[in-house]
Amino acid sequence: MNTIIRVQITSSKGTVFTKERIEESFSYFDHVIEHFSRFDKSSELNKLNSGKITKVSAELFNLIEIALKTAHLTNGIYDPTIIDLLELYGYDKEASFKGLKNPKISDEVMKLASNRASFKEIELDKKNKEVFLKKGQRLDLGSLAKGYAVDLAYDFLMKFGFDGILINAGGDIRAFGVNQFDLPWSIALYKAPLPNQVSDGSESWGKIELLNESISGSGGWARRVGIFHHLLNPSNGLPLNEISQTYVKAPTALESDLWATVLFLLGKEGLALLQQRQYQGMVVDHTGAIYKSKEFIYH
Repeated sequence: MNTIIRVQITSSKGTVFTKERIEESFSYFDHVIEHFSRFDKSSELNKLNSGKITKVSAELFNLIEIALKTAHLTNGIYDPTIIDLLELYGYDKEASFKGLKNPKISDEVMKLASNRASFKEIELDKKNKEVFLKKGQRLDLGSLAKGYAVDLAYDFLMKFGFDGILINAGGDIRAFGVNQFDLPWSIALYKAPLPNQVSDGSESWGKIELLNESISGSGGWARRVGIFHHLLNPSNGLPLNEISQTYVKAPTALESDLWATVLFLLGKEGLALLQQRQYQGMVVDHTGAIYKSKEFIYH
């Protein structure tokens, strides 16, 4: 997943037992990479993308269904089929970004964006768990797979009656119970530099408490190379620069991971969609202006 994963446990069950359960929980991240990564040629997702299979596992079908429902809900501003656009820039397994050396990259990206198959053309057979993609069309679950892996590890650890659990996979965080001081888990909100500006020296917006819930952040700063970052407008294939970063609190890490991306793509208008789901969010635009749900409280 190309990120640091940390698991913290508050436990009265003994050091050896607790450490063994933590080690076992990492296997769920391996599971998600092996089955649902677009970068793993042998993964089930890549077998689907390459046309080798149409019938998939119930687990993969469920993730695809969630992604496509979100795409429809957002009128396509969130689009899980933009692998072709990302790879045109060179955002591939090697992260070569070779497309950025092409002086005509913007023209080629916009041409591809106007001629590619729509996510709306994907057909799902729920009864038989079959997924039918159009020729050349591929799915990317990167916007929710890490959060899903966090949830799998969380569900595993919850079986053992620990007093507190905190899983942090590169900013996708899920918490349960209390920390070593018998207090709710407190999470610092990273303050990213505004687009095309240097940092103001402050590293955090403040801290937010998690009470048996999840939080995720999203931002173009995370994978920026030159003019490119990975959060694209599917209608023209160009990186979105109106927003600096977003945060979303939700019951599960899959939800917070996915909707932090959606909120970045929609901007402050996405807060209404969060409210409908009883999620909470925060948007920082390119000028540094902050928009947030009233329940999203940090200190």
